[in-house]
Amino acid sequence: MERLRIGLIGCGTVGGQVYKILKRKRRNLYWKTGILFEVVKVCDKAKKRRKELKIPSSLFTTDPHQVTNDPNIDIIVELIGGTEEAFEYLCEAIKKGKSVVTANKALLSEKGRTIFDLCEENRVYIGFEASVAGSIPIIKTIRESFIGNNFSKLLGILNGTTNFILSKMTHLDIDFNQALKIAKEKGYAEAEPYFDISGLDSAHKLSILTKLAFNKSVSWRNIYTEGIDRIEKMDVEFARELGYRVKLLGIAKKDRNILELRVHPVLLPATHLLSLVEDVYNAIYIEGDLIGNSLLYGKGAGGKPAASAVISDLVEIGMKLKMKNYGNMKFREDSTLELLPFDEIKTKYYFRFTAVDKPGVLAKIAKVLGEKNISIASVIQKKESPQKAVPIVMLTHPSKEKNVSEALKIIDKLDIIKKPTIKIRVEEEDGNI
Repeated sequence: MERLRIGLIGCGTVGGQVYKILKRKRRNLYWKTGILFEVVKVCDKAKKRRKELKIPSSLFTTDPHQVTNDPNIDIIVELIGGTEEAFEYLCEAIKKGKSVVTANKALLSEKGRTIFDLCEENRVYIGFEASVAGSIPIIKTIRESFIGNNFSKLLGILNGTTNFILSKMTHLDIDFNQALKIAKEKGYAEAEPYFDISGLDSAHKLSILTKLAFNKSVSWRNIYTEGIDRIEKMDVEFARELGYRVKLLGIAKKDRNILELRVHPVLLPATHLLSLVEDVYNAIYIEGDLIGNSLLYGKGAGGKPAASAVISDLVEIGMKLKMKNYGNMKFREDSTLELLPFDEIKTKYYFRFTAVDKPGVLAKIAKVLGEKNISIASVIQKKESPQKAVPIVMLTHPSKEKNVSEALKIIDKLDIIKKPTIKIRVEEEDGNI
């Protein structure tokens, strides 16, 4: 009987599910793989986890080093989150010849290259399927199923919390704070949801996908990131009227040796495949020279979907260890690929100006836009109220980000403008049904 001895660090939402699954499905996994996956050490700094998960006291510890230094352990599963401590424990385990599995997207987006190099140097394996998009096997798909492709584009709904909030704003006709409250009540949003709604969680994941799909290490700090907290109810309503949906996307595009990376809300045509992705589901739309267009879809949040990905990594590594013939996929760097400065991106835009309702307003706005080479495609101004400021909505033709930023700075200083202009980029290339 082949045995794979596992050390688990972190028994929170995901780690707790991993422990339960390995305990409950032990026989089933053995029947499918011929390997007995055995948890021999469990660590969590919260002692209450032992009772909650019914972990034998002989297996439980509050000291992670007792797990990383245990000579009997084959694989360390790190599920504590954060960067510094997790990095320390993973490096310690790798240097002692242990393979590792992690769901830590922040760590991989920050220090992934160092960790991958260390694994190769010590001839051990790393699994990180759970770090991006939960139940969607996007890591395995890019690394193995689509390995023969040169990718040109990747668009992803990478955060279930923000997708849930935007879905509720769209279908229940409620504002951002009301939708966020529902997300918290259902357990989809943390008490402090900053990493989700700010777009940082999506930026971490886009950083990982960029490494895999385009062979380029780019820290999340170098990816332009914008959240959804400025999206208002009326923006969602105007978008719907114009035939669009509002989504938070991670965007990666490659054109020859130029790579464009960004995370922000976009207007997507209502017929785009990603517009149909609702609630806490994630989806990744990818274009390759061999596959054409492909969409992967599934639950991106929650303990069970992430735990499913961790189990997948454990089985894959277990099978490789069983073969006793080390062979790991190489992580190469494309030194010819350059990151496009964000000011240089070119796309269509949605503007919502809050302006006084009097003659000449549109002309003043249009004059500034024209001076910055921004061409107007359409205008909506429904309400008439000479006593109050009213919304004016514009869609533009493709324009450069730098020009748009300069134009809005000027426009927002005009005496006719009463609130800062809302700007949402439009993404409508391909992907339509």
